[in-house]
Amino acid sequence: MIKKPIHWARLSPVAAGAMLFAAGSAPLYAQDAAPAADGELSTIPVPQEAPATPATEAPTDNGLAEVVVTAQKKKQNLQNVPLSVGVISADTLAESASFDAGSIEDFVANVQIDVDPQAPVIGIRGFSTETDNVGFEPSVGIVIDDLAIGRPEFVPDGMFDIDRVEVLRGSQGTLFGKNTIAGVINFVTTEPKDDFSGNVMLTGADPLQRRAEAAVNVPIIDGLLAGRVSGVYWKKLGDVENSTLGRKENSFSQRAGRAKLLFTPGDKWRISLSGQLSDTSVDYPNWQLYDASPNALAYAQEYDPSTEDNGTDSHTTENTPGYVDRHSHLLRGLVSYDAGDFWGLRDVNYTTIVGHAGFSIRSYFDIDTSAADIVNTRFNVDYQQNSVEFRPNGRADSLFGLGGDVDWTLGLFAFASDLDSHLDTLAGSDLIDFALSSAGLDALGIPSGTLGPILDLLPHLSVPIDDELLRGFAQTSRSYAVFGQMTWKLTDKLSTIAGFRFGWEKKEADFDTESVGPGLVALVVGADTFQAHRKRNEQDISPKGGLQYQWTPDVMTFATYTRGFKGGGFNATADTADNLTFSPEKAASWELGIKSRLFHNSMTFNATLYRTDVDNLQTVDNQGTSFTIGNAAKARLQGIEVESQWRAPWRWLSVVTSLAYGSAEYQKYTNAPAAQEDGDAETQDLSGRTLAHAPKFSGTLSPIVTTPLPFTSSMMLKLAADLSYRSGQYSSVDLDSHSHQDGYLLVGGRIVVLPESDRWAVIFSGTNLTNKHALDLVFDHAVFHDSYVAQQIPLRSLAISAQYNW
Repeated sequence: MIKKPIHWARLSPVAAGAMLFAAGSAPLYAQDAAPAADGELSTIPVPQEAPATPATEAPTDNGLAEVVVTAQKKKQNLQNVPLSVGVISADTLAESASFDAGSIEDFVANVQIDVDPQAPVIGIRGFSTETDNVGFEPSVGIVIDDLAIGRPEFVPDGMFDIDRVEVLRGSQGTLFGKNTIAGVINFVTTEPKDDFSGNVMLTGADPLQRRAEAAVNVPIIDGLLAGRVSGVYWKKLGDVENSTLGRKENSFSQRAGRAKLLFTPGDKWRISLSGQLSDTSVDYPNWQLYDASPNALAYAQEYDPSTEDNGTDSHTTENTPGYVDRHSHLLRGLVSYDAGDFWGLRDVNYTTIVGHAGFSIRSYFDIDTSAADIVNTRFNVDYQQNSVEFRPNGRADSLFGLGGDVDWTLGLFAFASDLDSHLDTLAGSDLIDFALSSAGLDALGIPSGTLGPILDLLPHLSVPIDDELLRGFAQTSRSYAVFGQMTWKLTDKLSTIAGFRFGWEKKEADFDTESVGPGLVALVVGADTFQAHRKRNEQDISPKGGLQYQWTPDVMTFATYTRGFKGGGFNATADTADNLTFSPEKAASWELGIKSRLFHNSMTFNATLYRTDVDNLQTVDNQGTSFTIGNAAKARLQGIEVESQWRAPWRWLSVVTSLAYGSAEYQKYTNAPAAQEDGDAETQDLSGRTLAHAPKFSGTLSPIVTTPLPFTSSMMLKLAADLSYRSGQYSSVDLDSHSHQDGYLLVGGRIVVLPESDRWAVIFSGTNLTNKHALDLVFDHAVFHDSYVAQQIPLRSLAISAQYNW
């Protein structure tokens, strides 16, 4: 690589003032490289004014290609990025038939993703937030094509025509603001190019799956305007057999499309416009009765004798044909102007991102998870957001004549959102019959010893009744922020990072909980009729500081400190007026890392030690029909993450690994909600115990063999195994032992046949090849006493895909 000489010069007074302001704060946006189709590092640019053209040097004879990225708003070797990041390339996603966001955790360690169609939950480093309660915002920020997204519900809708997925671990508050306390996941879709090209990929799988994805790139005006249109149709059969309804739960169909325009009127301007639509319908839910009490199981079996309480046998007996219909849209405009050099500043660029996004969800499902028609739930939510960000960045030769180069970024951000939801509990025609049974007496807290057996002798009584508990919730949110960051080169090897963000937010919420009919549902769940209006005003300061030392051209170390902030809010599913609000949480994160190239560039080895202390950790405990909310006093996340890629001396073998070991524990949580198994206790002390969804160890390993096909020199064969392991973890905030799943290994694999021209490919792939049955989620049963509901991980899938590029 040819290095330009450093020009040392003093800043003009105006430039010095600008850099002094930049020193107060600045965003860091970093990313690493992902495994490319041939096992080498793929080039990963950072979208700023627009995704930059990657610069990749040729690999050495036995080494990996050197990748130059714009990970901190400048072109640099990815090994110089002082941040723990995992990235999945488009090739890896396509070859492994990983078409939903849940597969990210199979390739990036220390990530947990549940892609529930109505409320996805995302966690990093054991830190996540249950978003079934829409009053809670996520702990992990979502970015789609440089547009900040305020809710995780968009995650399942855009996984097509993907260029890469980036996972930024740890608090990212300086650049991304609130609700990035655990990290950020950035979805980058493919940009238009100035040529006529395209691709199509057809996939069939067992269990039944049909998927068609296509994209067309059109040069509308040569060198000036290019467009790209892409879309997907996806239909998939679910894993869980519903013997009562004779259908597979979690079966779904999805139609989605995206259009993008890239306008480049001259060398200085770059204008990118995009729009996305998605419609998804799901047979919901794929829940199973689990560890039911004897009376509850006996009652359920009277309606369907095949009912059992094994939570991982892919069988359920729900009588209600539940569904989730989700519709989402997204519009984004990005304008970049390259202002060049002026007032002592160099390479100044102005970027503006304007966006709108929204979704609506209509769902109805069986909350009692049985063939009896006891209780159903209706959940509707509508969400809209608008945002604008203005972000100048550039460089200077020094800071007030001191030291060397300064890279700086400033920004202004404004965000507005409106959310309206209803979570309604509706009585079924068998509710009265259930109440007059041993299981019903247990649920009402009435001893069933003598009276229960007598009531169980009565014939079933099906009486349709109009009895509902309606929970209405509406929220408006307005937030603003100013931010900035600079990286200042003190010496040839030592640099310092300084960043700062100040944010302000105002929220208002309206509650309207009412009972319709006799009030039986409200009595069972202990709900009151009430109306309330609440307001919140919050301010946050998210600084960042650090040092970076380049020991050799191939070895860099860094140490950083970052503050993160997650806004407080409102309990959208409150049954009484006593549990309506929760406080904001704050996190202080320290990281110490190394990034290195070893053995003549044939291996990259990156490792990060981290520790995050969280104050007022927000907690949500699923109580079946509603949620208990609160704040744990203190929690600590700490551990180590390792990312490595090795190109063996034999060019046909490469190995990609991502490993993490650590703990996520409550330092102090004396008033935690008691577990159902604790009987009549209302609270418990979880101090010193683990957080939910926080395995101590998680890791992925992918050995990849690439070789010419026998008897031909123009055809290639690629064989890859994808091994993913996570140790034992709880899925319930109250750490009920029923929600604990022991550690398990998932085995996947890929076989790819393709010509050297990459014009086409045939892919054979499989996930969970050993057909491992394991718990993914467990929560208290909404109706049956001392019983649970479980959701299992996806079972084995075998797929064949045909891809054609032109």
